[in-house]
Amino acid sequence: SNHPTNVTFDGCRFASNATGDANVAIYGDNISFDYSTFEPSADTAPPTPYNSGYQYGIDLRYNGRVTIDHSDFWGWGNGIQFGFSTQAKPFVVKNSWFHDARDDGGIDHTDAILSNSGGPSYMVFDHNTIASVGNTQGLALQTEPDGQHYDHVSITNNYFSGFGYTIALGENIAGDTNMTFTGNTFGTDFKPVYGPMYDEDNWNSAEGNVWRNNKWRVVPGSYYAPTSDDGKYWWPDGTKRATDYGG
Repeated sequence: SNHPTNVTFDGCRFASNATGDANVAIYGDNISFDYSTFEPSADTAPPTPYNSGYQYGIDLRYNGRVTIDHSDFWGWGNGIQFGFSTQAKPFVVKNSWFHDARDDGGIDHTDAILSNSGGPSYMVFDHNTIASVGNTQGLALQTEPDGQHYDHVSITNNYFSGFGYTIALGENIAGDTNMTFTGNTFGTDFKPVYGPMYDEDNWNSAEGNVWRNNKWRVVPGSYYAPTSDDGKYWWPDGTKRATDYGG
């Protein structure tokens, strides 16, 4: 079958209420979304009831290069689902905003950016805001079947808040390699159901994995106090310290 190549969507709006499907399904290569919006078709503003929302803003269904830049996702069950990324054809999400997930009502998982399988490599997540109520994760690098793992993952300068666990960096970090998690912020806008990271015991600084200069942002008037913890270093175990993590 034919696969479109070298397509850029600039300033486009993609809207549906496909509760079990995607606003956009990608079967092509070198596809870019710049300054685009992924939203429900039945609502003009959040909050979004379950039946008015959509399942995926983008569902990547082909091993092609994809770049999302300066784009806005709301009303989703999952903002983006992907299962492909390689050094030659990387998956890149930057400068984008994931917020106001649909009301999942406990029906399904709710993730801003989701991978259900280990194996993708050379992904880049930079300078995004991922903040919402939701029952799973904001950045969800999840199941790693058949010994597959994540490799060369760059997660830098993002703002995270909320969800069940706010982030998941693989289910067995001991097998994941060259994962860089630096310059990120854990914000207290929304209280996570369980904690900042799933599973906090998985972080391993071997195999080229680096955790540096990540900090807490205590939002005044939020669920969290004391505000004196604002600016402290965010450690992989979810605690906050006066000194940076050394691994």
